[in-house]
Amino acid sequence: MLLLLGSLLNFIFTLLLPVLGLALTGALLVYAAYVRFVDIPQKWMLTRRALQILCAVAVLCHALIALKWYLSVRTEQARQDGAVVRASRERFVLPADFQYGELLIPAGSLINRSDPFDKGEPGKPLALHGLESVRFAQPVEIAGAWVSALQTTPLRLELAQDQTLGPVYRFDTASQSWAVHKIVPALACRKGQMALYQVPPIAYDVQAEVGKPAPDGPEARFRPSEWLLRACENGPAIAVQPAFAAAAK
Repeated sequence: MLLLLGSLLNFIFTLLLPVLGLALTGALLVYAAYVRFVDIPQKWMLTRRALQILCAVAVLCHALIALKWYLSVRTEQARQDGAVVRASRERFVLPADFQYGELLIPAGSLINRSDPFDKGEPGKPLALHGLESVRFAQPVEIAGAWVSALQTTPLRLELAQDQTLGPVYRFDTASQSWAVHKIVPALACRKGQMALYQVPPIAYDVQAEVGKPAPDGPEARFRPSEWLLRACENGPAIAVQPAFAAAAK
């Protein structure tokens, strides 16, 4: 029903009113020329009342068209402003230390995140839910590894230095679970390599969070202490987009 009403209003404002307004304006101009320049016996004339009504309807049509144009311009401007604000909260330099689950992210770290719940409202508090990647201001320790960057999907840690990491886990097909690798207890990993982990699922009430952003700050579901090291491998550096230009103004 609402969709039908919306379609009807859109038809009225985008087609009916412009056509009616132009038709009435044109007809009134023709009538004005007829009154001014045509001199014939028994000349047909509109009553004053009818002329006033037609002029009022024409003016109203143009006023409504102008109002719709003004509102559409304001809506578009608000959308553009919101997009700028939203982008500034999705790619930015962290202004202060921020506790995200078990991880303390230092000030000056470059953050990339995606927040489908962000409508671009000004003045929202700092949030990291929807975190995608981080380039840390200085090396931080995560899951026993010193890293310079983090990517959440797929999970990769860019190692900040040569280091030995362990214990190493492998998937045991017999038990259908992850178990400590008895043959390879630790890995000698090099600076710039990617440390790969298995992240156990964290149970939570899905229904309670429908339509809401995920927990943030210290309550975020980010628990590196539960991650299981699988491997270290060569790979491209984690891509972290630069801070949105308007955020630095």
